[in-house]
Amino acid sequence: MMLLIVIRADASQFIGSGHIMRCLTLAARLRVQGAEISFVCQDLPGNLSEYIRSQGYEVHLLPGDEACDLLLKRPEQAWLETAWKSDAEQTMGVLKKYGRTIDWLIVDHYGFDHHWQSCLRGTVCQIMVIDDLANRHHDCDVLLDQNYYHNAADRYHGLIPKNCSLFLGPHYLLLRDEFYKAQKGMRIRTGEVSNILVFYGGADTTNETEKCLTGLSDYISSKLEINVVTGQSNSNKERIKQICSSRQNLYYHCQVLNIAELMNKADLAYGAGGSTTWERCFLGLPSIVTVTAVNQIETTQAVSDLGAIWNLGWYEEVNTASVARVAKRLFMEPRKIVAMQERALKLMEVKGSAGIEQLVELIFQGRVD
Repeated sequence: MMLLIVIRADASQFIGSGHIMRCLTLAARLRVQGAEISFVCQDLPGNLSEYIRSQGYEVHLLPGDEACDLLLKRPEQAWLETAWKSDAEQTMGVLKKYGRTIDWLIVDHYGFDHHWQSCLRGTVCQIMVIDDLANRHHDCDVLLDQNYYHNAADRYHGLIPKNCSLFLGPHYLLLRDEFYKAQKGMRIRTGEVSNILVFYGGADTTNETEKCLTGLSDYISSKLEINVVTGQSNSNKERIKQICSSRQNLYYHCQVLNIAELMNKADLAYGAGGSTTWERCFLGLPSIVTVTAVNQIETTQAVSDLGAIWNLGWYEEVNTASVARVAKRLFMEPRKIVAMQERALKLMEVKGSAGIEQLVELIFQGRVD
């Protein structure tokens, strides 16, 4: 019987697209091995249900709770008790429609902890959690945290069952095939800047993109190409598109499928913390990073301490002047750009997808026939 996997994750204008995108990456690898996969998502403004369907997956939509969606922008706050209970009941209703036990439930959601997971135990064989907060207890069989931390080995101590398998660090990075292809042809940068990538994630709720473009306005010349990327869930995308159309050397892209190609072409990037940090580092792309969510603070600082990125800090403290100031400094000191590239590549030290293949193998071995 085909392995049956259900993924519970959300995307919206407030929480962004990162959870869904990394789950789609994992789903693609599992599907190649013969798994049947579907998604359960809340029907929130900016959800990516149609995009998920375009990738060939069934999507079950739960009634959206916009109040809880807003709450998730600050993941250190507790998920409303009534919300997780309601979500667990609704998710269980979807799972029961299959008429058989689900082999794996994969959960990538800051709002759920062991309470939600335990509610679903009776309808699934195994539970996998994707997390990076390490701020709550989990009832799971596998936990994946692909981020880099100074104390990665200790962060989940006491938060997971003793028999839970841990996959920690960039070695287990969830990357689409395009990144491995780009890595094979990865260019080594000289420190000279003629191409800049501006990408602050799928939603960019704080509109860092416009802030960055304003800060870089004095550097937009015939010698500099700037590729600007937004996600479909970005509520400011039309405004960004207009800004790009008004300048000759600004090129606008929305919900692209070739972000690895754009990263490989770039000499320098401006972006947010989070999952794209690892994509940039994987391709050795020197980047200037703004922290746009609480869960990005710790890992962004850790990677900055290694010299692999330039940390501009919390978004409320970043202005157009600081964007311009760091650009001017790096343009004048190309050796700093080269150093960031070298340290980013050293941090990753990932050749191929061996880590994810190991995770996929465990998922298939853990099935119950």
